[in-house]
Amino acid sequence: MRYFNTFIVFFLVAAALFGGPGHLIPPSKSGMNLRPDGLDQTYISPEGLFALHYTNTGKDTVPQIYSTDSGVPDYILFAGTYLERGYRLLKDTLGLPQPPVDDIRNPEIDIYFHRLGYGVYGQTTLELSKTLPGRPKAYTSFSEIHHTLTGTGFYTEGLEALKVTCVHELFHVFQVGIGIWNFKEDLWFYETSATWIEEVAYPDVNDYFQYVERYVNDWGKPIYDYIYENVTWLLFLNDRYNGEASPAIWNAIAEQPVWPAITAYLTEKSGSKGWSEHLAAWGMEHLYADYLPDLSHFDDGETYSPLLFPAGTFSSYSMTDSFTVVTYGQPFSSSFYKIQHITTPGIQIRILSPGKISGKAWVSKSVIGAVDLSRDFTTISGTGVPWDLLIALGTEEAYTSGEALRITLDIREGESSLLSLFPNPVTDPSFISIRYHLKNDSEKGKMDIYDIRGREIRSLALSREDTRSGLHTVTTNLPETLASGIYIAVLRFDNHTFPAKFTLLK
Repeated sequence: MRYFNTFIVFFLVAAALFGGPGHLIPPSKSGMNLRPDGLDQTYISPEGLFALHYTNTGKDTVPQIYSTDSGVPDYILFAGTYLERGYRLLKDTLGLPQPPVDDIRNPEIDIYFHRLGYGVYGQTTLELSKTLPGRPKAYTSFSEIHHTLTGTGFYTEGLEALKVTCVHELFHVFQVGIGIWNFKEDLWFYETSATWIEEVAYPDVNDYFQYVERYVNDWGKPIYDYIYENVTWLLFLNDRYNGEASPAIWNAIAEQPVWPAITAYLTEKSGSKGWSEHLAAWGMEHLYADYLPDLSHFDDGETYSPLLFPAGTFSSYSMTDSFTVVTYGQPFSSSFYKIQHITTPGIQIRILSPGKISGKAWVSKSVIGAVDLSRDFTTISGTGVPWDLLIALGTEEAYTSGEALRITLDIREGESSLLSLFPNPVTDPSFISIRYHLKNDSEKGKMDIYDIRGREIRSLALSREDTRSGLHTVTTNLPETLASGIYIAVLRFDNHTFPAKFTLLK
């Protein structure tokens, strides 16, 4: 575990074209007041929850647009509204404890509007440790927001930027009021959570798109090595669990450190592979978003940039009986692999690793979702030839500390198998279609249909084309006089027999 003295001032600098939405800053070593000065105006929000400090003159002037006779600029009035809306979302909807006040005589949460650094939307600073019942690591804090939120360096500008910045910084106030256990090690979760709440509060602003763009071009790091770019992990997690994930984890952080709180929640949901399963599932959501957005949990998935597959993360199917792919995953990461141009109707695949690993495999663009991979071979069939197989991998601890986890994918040609019978149940018109895969040619083949007592209803000889190796579909009509009931269709080949039960409803 990495150690960090929370009494050293730490500034997070975003090394990108657009700065981060906000910074979380620990308290000063001296305990001196680090609050901005020179802001000669104060506006108390309508419900008395916030004191907004600003100026109408000088370098920190807020936009001088007034649509009311209150004498308060619209920028500040809107900010007060956005902050109070965010407060109700965090306290009442998410059920988070309200943050401790910094001054009992002036209990409002202080927000300062002034010029900040390039691309910095806002920042929140911890001030004083304030132990509370059930919250031994709570702190008071104050926030600062850029005085105009316009200009180069801002992905989103003006009032749209003000909306997401207000709720982002306010979530930081709530977070530190819940507790700070290890500032540097936990910072990633504080920031990605505050970025997630932006999308919850204002789903039409989409300032977070800038971080998705970075992630899809630089995936595969440990989740804690990202600050904002892993925001889709929380979007996925909360959508999967009906919005309960973040509130449950943050309420748990009041009495235990961040990592154990997250781990306990994921383990409760997915057992011993809590981390790896959820990281693999998160990765698969990005693949769905790229290739078939209707399957994705991401509401905005169809607008995301596609995942980049750099060299070493894809290969073409080898026309041999079997082949092996070796790849590597960082600890607690989501990564991807693509096997493209598969020319056999079906394959079998398994996943091996010395550490905890989860994998999900999906036939590209198939309406049928991904299957889980394991140490045993799993049969996967394409929807046509050729086809691509997309794989999402999730890891936990590395087997050897400090090293990436070795992951082996064993692939071999699929065995002969019956893939589906449809429709089932059968209604008017009365026909059935059976889809199957033959690994090798068969001299002959036929399809027999029996009733539940074993009496033959129909027998159909298959054509020579339908008995060759490959993927096939055969269709036959059922007798019009056939009564409703349960029937059995049987495909017979030289070395294989495939039975399938179906129901006829008239």
